[in-house]
Amino acid sequence: MDDGTAVIIILYNPSEEDIGNAESVAKTYRGVIVDNSDLPFTKDSKIGRMHYVCNKANKGIAEAQNIGMRIMLRECVSHLVFFDQDSRFGHDYPSLIANEFKSINKDIPNLAMLGPTLKRKDSGEEYRSAIHKDRYASSDFILRRDVISSGSCISADAIRTVGMNDERLFIDYVDYDWCWRAASKGMVCGITPNVSIAHKVGQREIRIGRQVVIISKPFRYFYQYRNYLWLLRRKYVPLQWKIATGIKFSIRLIYFPLFVKGGCECWKNMVKGIMKGI
Repeated sequence: MDDGTAVIIILYNPSEEDIGNAESVAKTYRGVIVDNSDLPFTKDSKIGRMHYVCNKANKGIAEAQNIGMRIMLRECVSHLVFFDQDSRFGHDYPSLIANEFKSINKDIPNLAMLGPTLKRKDSGEEYRSAIHKDRYASSDFILRRDVISSGSCISADAIRTVGMNDERLFIDYVDYDWCWRAASKGMVCGITPNVSIAHKVGQREIRIGRQVVIISKPFRYFYQYRNYLWLLRRKYVPLQWKIATGIKFSIRLIYFPLFVKGGCECWKNMVKGIMKGI
């Protein structure tokens, strides 16, 4: 165990299993459990070795992570590892990903964020982009334009260079935006094939031919469409992402209400997000 590494876990209306998992991690690692629930599940301000902060309202993942980062930066940690409440991982995972970061960082001094290889919870199949091909900077490091925050590791130095999350984004594209800002400051992000984590992206999946379409909870489409329109105006956001996401979002508006179960509710949130984004 490395005391320079801290863990940040974000909760929102957690199940007993989620709470038990967080408590288990807190027995070994320093860090912060930030709870976006209306009511705290404990009166204690510390759980094991970790701080416990209940926001008593859903303030979004961006602000919750920022709260955790600020607390741990004051305690002079060197690396932070982030988890969602449904993240499940081996006991030594935080140390593994942090040590991998340090090892890669020796050859790539401008490393900002390192993520694991993401595997589907149900099948163990690796999540792969249908468009982007892996670009290996070394045998241990694959460059990625953006990295999902769950299971990822960032250095305290990178936070000081890049800054905190944009809290206005609330939930969707928070991690992407951070990676793009890191790139605008000459830093790189990526994943390692040496460490993996089981993760579920979205609520469910449907297959259209060879293409896998991830279906999120209906309310998420409000934030996706609103945030896309906000990010569209930022110069550091990759042009390829702006174009590809714009095409994908336009097509969704057509086929979601027609072919996706619960698609009408999703469509309503898309329209609300567009109006708010404009």
